[in-house]
Amino acid sequence: MWAQLSLWLLALTACAFAHNNVSSLWGTYRPQLLFGMRPHVLETLVTGLVYFSPESLQRGIPVRHSASENQGMDAIKWVYHDGRNFGIQHLVDRENNYMIETSFVKTGHTEGQPGHWAARVRGTVLDPSKPAHLLTYYYVGSESARHSLQVDEHGMVHGPNLGGFSMRTESASYNHPIDGDSEMMFAGLSIDPAETWRGADVILGEHVHQHQEMMRQKAAQPSAYLRLLNTTEAPATFYAMQKTFQGNFSYDVFFDSHVSPAHAKLPDSEHLTLALDAHISTYEQEFEQRFHLASTFSPKQVAYAREITSQLIGGIGYYYGECLVDRRPTNDSGLVLHDMHGAKPHPEGPYGLLTGTPSRSSFPRGFYWDEGFHLLHISAWDPKLAQEIFESWTRLIDADGWVAREQILGNEARSQVPPEFRTQYPLHANPPTLIFGLNTLLAEYEAELAKVHEDVTDVNSFAGVDGSAQSDMERAKQMREHLLALYEPWQRHYRWFRRTQRGQIKQWGREASARNEGYRWRGRSATHVLTSGLDDYPRTATPHVGELHLDLHSWMGLFAKSMARFAAALGLEDDAFEYETHVERITANVVDLHWSSTHHMFCDASVDETDESYHECHAGYVSLFPLLTRLLPSDSSELGDVLQMLRDPAGLWSPHGIRSLSAQHPLFGKDEDYWRGAVWVPINYMVLNALRAYAQEDGPYAAQAASLYAELRKNVIDTVLGEYERTGYTWEQFDSTTGHGRRNHPFTGWTSLVVLIMAETY
Repeated sequence: MWAQLSLWLLALTACAFAHNNVSSLWGTYRPQLLFGMRPHVLETLVTGLVYFSPESLQRGIPVRHSASENQGMDAIKWVYHDGRNFGIQHLVDRENNYMIETSFVKTGHTEGQPGHWAARVRGTVLDPSKPAHLLTYYYVGSESARHSLQVDEHGMVHGPNLGGFSMRTESASYNHPIDGDSEMMFAGLSIDPAETWRGADVILGEHVHQHQEMMRQKAAQPSAYLRLLNTTEAPATFYAMQKTFQGNFSYDVFFDSHVSPAHAKLPDSEHLTLALDAHISTYEQEFEQRFHLASTFSPKQVAYAREITSQLIGGIGYYYGECLVDRRPTNDSGLVLHDMHGAKPHPEGPYGLLTGTPSRSSFPRGFYWDEGFHLLHISAWDPKLAQEIFESWTRLIDADGWVAREQILGNEARSQVPPEFRTQYPLHANPPTLIFGLNTLLAEYEAELAKVHEDVTDVNSFAGVDGSAQSDMERAKQMREHLLALYEPWQRHYRWFRRTQRGQIKQWGREASARNEGYRWRGRSATHVLTSGLDDYPRTATPHVGELHLDLHSWMGLFAKSMARFAAALGLEDDAFEYETHVERITANVVDLHWSSTHHMFCDASVDETDESYHECHAGYVSLFPLLTRLLPSDSSELGDVLQMLRDPAGLWSPHGIRSLSAQHPLFGKDEDYWRGAVWVPINYMVLNALRAYAQEDGPYAAQAASLYAELRKNVIDTVLGEYERTGYTWEQFDSTTGHGRRNHPFTGWTSLVVLIMAETY
């Protein structure tokens, strides 16, 4: 059916499909900051919030600007964020004795123009018995010297960016400035536009300059250097508005677009409050419509799921700039161990990327390995936003088919990364999880084709087609054209994987059904395979060019399945047949090359000192990959053995989820202890997805899979939500004994998959 409909749609009159969704143009696309906004276009306007208290500054507490400067903060979390219209964030800052609420609302952005927006900064004293003084700065920077800023006689900023804008502000009547201060102070500065992202440094630098001048002239008391002087340099590329407070406070900043409908402006703070309240009500209704949690979970758990989803959306960022690439030729016929300290990179680009981020405080940039999991959750909330992100990543596929596994674009992104991790290598891959985003697009297209099939009895004629059916056909036609544009780069990317990550089979006397379907991660070191995403997971102690990596083999099976589905949906029958052949051969070889009948488990393969191939077996996530990617028939004996290994409480099973490495392994919890025992949500999500599928298929293990699914699902949900309640954060990983969160937090990237687990959306 799909092939017939696809060919018919291709025969229709072609129309250009340009996806330029203005409704998502502006956003909190600077997630590395506590509160920063920008549009996802280059050389534009950026904003940010900086604050500190005189008391905390004296104690050495960092100025608040970057999300990484979070010492003494009990929470950094979006409690509402829909990705398009509004958001509300809570910053519980114990060191500064304030709960800072930042919020924003966009209006007029659904009418084909950038729209207007307003931001609110509200401070509530946490402990009234302690000092409560705060200096806040809301800044605006222009990334282009061609678009300088103008400051009027009232201290408000205007500029030509995005068709022109004007800023205005309104303060609550109960605000009380620090003694001796004006209600508002400002500075317009002429700085290098490439440095506008360094908002806190620029502001502090201005204060230092003032202090030096005042000390030289002996013209003011020492505290005066913390006040902006209401001056403007020309041409101004950076503007900061300063407001100081004692006690509770609230103020709003309005940005009025000169090219957006005037009637859509928010005229004042009262209307901003009404808009926020209306959006909250709408959000809660839409959240329930999409995830259906209210009938199964408590109101508190539903609120946690809503906050976790909001934090994932609030972690979406836009990055633009050059990346560092080491393109020195490599002789791939031998073993090349990765030496991150020997890099010789050169800048390439610039490139732009709209992407989710694993952690605003620790990893505020694009990670290929993580992004596919992010897209699963984002697409469940807003499929069009997920599509924009997927397309943005697709544009990074180069002429060879390579995509850098870490997208460290521009100086701001590089400032968050140690130098030895900044360089990318054109032979290094990452798990191709972006196919999760591709599969979502294909599912939407297949659903649209099904509607067309129901609407039309004769797909070669418009006769008798009503308006609704014709609309379905037009939508399907546009979707097909859009997918066709994506097909070539994804075919290129798939072929790059098969070409560059191929492993050796016949060279080491291995017997396999298919002579070319074996795979090896490039870029490993003696102790790590960073390219696999599993870093310190045990592999062979002596690296060898003859290694075959089970997890990569399984990923390639999943990739081939997705490409077969892609080609079939577009009616590309020859391509679909080729990909299906790859799936069959990869499926056969996963047993031929990686099944150890001695250990009753799937393993990596390597070569010993006598040039004999052997199985390198480490019970853990890698040994589960044929299950995770569903390469095993539902009646295979290997599936039974894998399920038995999965449920062993002395090995992989824990009360908090599946361990990354068996508790019986000699390296369990040792050394770096990153992927050596901790529970990770994304792999548990993949386990649950597979168990649910096997439970629904005919086979001898269906009942066992169903039981494991129900038990594991409860364990993961209870652990992640329990830690969220206990600590106020989502975590990168979880201790398999205590269930306590470990390492980086907040980590609302792939850990947010707990919401899909709650909703049983796979």
